[in-house]
Amino acid sequence: MKEKMYLVTDITFDTTDGGNRECEDLMTLEEERNLEEDARGLWYATDEYHLCDKITAKFGFGIVHINSTTETLHPLTSYM
Repeated sequence: MKEKMYLVTDITFDTTDGGNRECEDLMTLEEERNLEEDARGLWYATDEYHLCDKITAKFGFGIVHINSTTETLHPLTSYM
């Protein structure tokens, strides 16, 4: 299957110990926001499941929530 370009506009990672919120977070809020900012942008994947797998493999954390689109004309990709 051919890969398509996806634009990740919003993402939230599970940066806790397996989703256990009672445990101390593995990173600070600022580090978590920087991680999410790094994951936003253009990615190539065959489908949304493949996209999630690629992002998880790249950053090492599971994804709790993701917004993505194949419509790449977006304020995040525009130049002014």
